[in-house]
Amino acid sequence: MTKKLLLKQSFHSILMLLACCHPGVMAATASMSVASFWQASDVQSPLLMAFMAGALLSASIGAISVSQQPLHRLIYATTTAVALAYLANSAVYFAYLLIPLLLLHVWLALRTKQWRFQLIACLSMVGAVLALGGALYWGLSPGLVVAALLPVFFAELMLPRAAAESAQQPGTDESKTADILELPDRAGFRTAFYDFRQRDPSAAMLVMIRLEGFQQVNFHLGREFGDLLLAQSANRIKQHLQHPDVMPIPLGNDVSRLAHLGGLHFVFVCSLVNQHHLHEQMVNEIIESTLKPFNVGNCTIEVKARASYVNCDEEQGQFENLLTCAFLALDSQPDSPIAPYQQQMQINRLEQQARLAELAHIDFRKELELYFQPVVRNEDGDIEFLELLLRWQHPKQGILAAGKFIEDIRIAGLALPVAQYVIERAAEIALALRMEGIAMPLSLNLFGPEMLHEEFIEFIDHVLVEHQLKPGDLIIECPSSLFTSLDPQGIAMVSRLRSMGLRLCIDSFGETPVTLSKLPQLTVDYVKLGRSLTSDHGHQGSFKSVVRGIVEMQQIQACKVICEGVESPEQLQFVKSLNTFAAQGYYFARPLSSVGMISWLKQWRWEHPEDASVSPQPDSH
Repeated sequence: MTKKLLLKQSFHSILMLLACCHPGVMAATASMSVASFWQASDVQSPLLMAFMAGALLSASIGAISVSQQPLHRLIYATTTAVALAYLANSAVYFAYLLIPLLLLHVWLALRTKQWRFQLIACLSMVGAVLALGGALYWGLSPGLVVAALLPVFFAELMLPRAAAESAQQPGTDESKTADILELPDRAGFRTAFYDFRQRDPSAAMLVMIRLEGFQQVNFHLGREFGDLLLAQSANRIKQHLQHPDVMPIPLGNDVSRLAHLGGLHFVFVCSLVNQHHLHEQMVNEIIESTLKPFNVGNCTIEVKARASYVNCDEEQGQFENLLTCAFLALDSQPDSPIAPYQQQMQINRLEQQARLAELAHIDFRKELELYFQPVVRNEDGDIEFLELLLRWQHPKQGILAAGKFIEDIRIAGLALPVAQYVIERAAEIALALRMEGIAMPLSLNLFGPEMLHEEFIEFIDHVLVEHQLKPGDLIIECPSSLFTSLDPQGIAMVSRLRSMGLRLCIDSFGETPVTLSKLPQLTVDYVKLGRSLTSDHGHQGSFKSVVRGIVEMQQIQACKVICEGVESPEQLQFVKSLNTFAAQGYYFARPLSSVGMISWLKQWRWEHPEDASVSPQPDSH
């Protein structure tokens, strides 16, 4: 119900009460003077009191319904209740209760900062005080008090409507973001683009700018400060687009060289006729300028800008397709500040879409296969364990390594089912090895978060019991990022896995400062150093000292350090000089299908008889 309708219905209620009471009022007042009509000591008409009570109640309901302030509604309801009680029996203490309520009404009126409402409320309260005094000292009817109160209730009916109209003004400004930024919109940029390409079809580059870091500003400071920050960012970008080779975009009687696509995306086009790398120069200047902090709302705020660019001859020069390519470049390289568009991105996207469609109907047993690669101890050259590597026998793209489709599995919501399949297959392989008299632990890679689910923990427990696996037969490898962000519940889940006899390994460890800061807090069995720390064995001095420090820190924590990516005798010698526990890489063996794992192990033992004298036994913890 609208406020206007509420106001109208309140007046109609009063008129209906007046119409109903009219005959009785005329009959009651036919034999009395005007003075005695309002004197409660002589004659007090019940119908008159009912009429005043109904009018007050109708006005009060309307005012309470439209009021936007809880305090207003409470005071209106209290005033109505006290006034009705005073009408009922004219008790003196009810009259005295009305006095502080009248003062509260004046106070509320002064808070609204609406001068019309303040004037009506003050005059109404003065009239109510005079009527109250007349009722107490001269015996006038309590109905006069109610009559004096009615205007303030009707004024409240008008107040929210006026406030709403005034509140609409900022909304219209807020909705016109393009007007605030004083930039052309998408439609204006499209028209200017086609006109420009028709006049000058030579080499040109479309550049898209994406701003990041606004979410916290909008949340903590409000949208209005976010809009102000957006306007300041746009002004900085425009300062670097004054070059005559940047495409002009008509904007009323003015010309702009930057357009706003909406949200946090801006775009411009520059010709490459005179400078082949003009777009790169401008992008670097824009990104560097946005890195300087902004001052908004007395707060120093940092904004991050990323850019992509696409040749205007791509996609047959179609405007919408060029924008799609620019967006694709930004999304394909989320960690890169500058993302040039490449046609391979379209191919990768189409391939991913095809994989996602195929994952919806994938048969794990037929299409997913486990390969293996040994982890060799540096001390005696024997195998510490075999790492199982997931491969997808893709019907069109061939054998895909896990890195090619892990993200697809996450997107398709198959992380937990795939992890369960890998665990079950690893348990079957471990049981087959034991039946051949080979005691060889197996490690398998998990995505990470799925291992912290209660359903996954219960599944692991079931598989271990069903296949009669011993403690240490299975090793779970997880990304280092999982262990650096564990909450108390996650830590409890990891402890449960260890208590079940599973050993844990951190994969690709030590490649970020955040990870290094978490080293002393981790309680795992193995740590694999990332390839970046061991691939260039020629580095000595400070680099070697850093890596050695990581190794020593892990040894203090009773963790065995494994170096990945060993591909030559020189690299192996380098990792041995770091006192690491084991190594893994193409130098020992490339990933092989698990179908021939038993035969390969027997061949390894035959070729390394001195290494097989001490067979690796799983730790019993």
